[in-house]
Amino acid sequence: MADTASIELVHAPVVDLPARIQTALARIMGCDGGGLDTLTYRERSLLARLTRNISLQDPYRSIRVSVDTLAGALQTCHKTIQRTFNTLKGKGWITRDQVKKRSGMQIADTWFTARALEILGLTVRPTSRAASDNMSGASSLSTMSEDSQQIPGHIEQKKQIPEDLALLEQMGLKPGAIFKLMGEATKMGHRLGQIVRAAAPLIRAAKFPFGYLRKLIDTDRDWANYTCAAVLREKEAAQAVEVKVQNNTVQTTIEAAMPVGTQLTNAAGKQVWMMRYGAVYSCPVGDLDKPESLRGYARVADLAKMAEAIQAGKLFVYGSKRE
Repeated sequence: MADTASIELVHAPVVDLPARIQTALARIMGCDGGGLDTLTYRERSLLARLTRNISLQDPYRSIRVSVDTLAGALQTCHKTIQRTFNTLKGKGWITRDQVKKRSGMQIADTWFTARALEILGLTVRPTSRAASDNMSGASSLSTMSEDSQQIPGHIEQKKQIPEDLALLEQMGLKPGAIFKLMGEATKMGHRLGQIVRAAAPLIRAAKFPFGYLRKLIDTDRDWANYTCAAVLREKEAAQAVEVKVQNNTVQTTIEAAMPVGTQLTNAAGKQVWMMRYGAVYSCPVGDLDKPESLRGYARVADLAKMAEAIQAGKLFVYGSKRE
């Protein structure tokens, strides 16, 4: 076995991936902070493939995966892989040594930078010693705490369904099925929550949601930046309803403050507002003594702003004691 490399198949079963690796993959494809959102989809895909081959016992150890294997996994050519390696190196995510040739394959040692390991949560932090070290008369066998004997990264905790996958539970999918889909999505370089967000109406309409989600996972699409037409239509309909409700609220506020014949003014007392022919108009106070045809009426266009002024008490009945 080579001490400097962890050579694995890029298509290793997802069940073999430790929890910390799966978390790192989810961060990469979900652009979860640390500058990951500045990477292109191709850069994040290559970063995810390298992450699958990292050694958790020594994350600073080099990663050795052939360019040929990576090109096949990402369905692209060797030159694209090399260019992507160079851009990742230029952005401070990886370092690489000179290319070596073995059996006709181009292989190079690749290392994640300390910053990359920290962002992906792959750095190993030493666990604290147990309180038994401070006990007098304790035997040498009792100086290790239970925590220090645990496998790194192992947490005895029941897995919870992520909030962005609640729709799948509502549709009757069991937790085991959801976690299986999460694993398959991670294996394909996707994040299941992004797929659900982007295609929620289609998933709800699917007769067999589990099989339909598998079909979506196999689709070569940047789900982080994709939204299906059905979702856009739902958003437009929701926005239309919101605007209608807002307009109704504005109209109700104005009509309640301005019954027939009522005029409003503000603290300056130079303008009055009134209802005319079903619309709101402003008029200079000095024009009130003039004939109707000579008054300088101006129709109010921003009714929402006027409603806010009424609710804030900035507009009140003309001729009241507040004037």
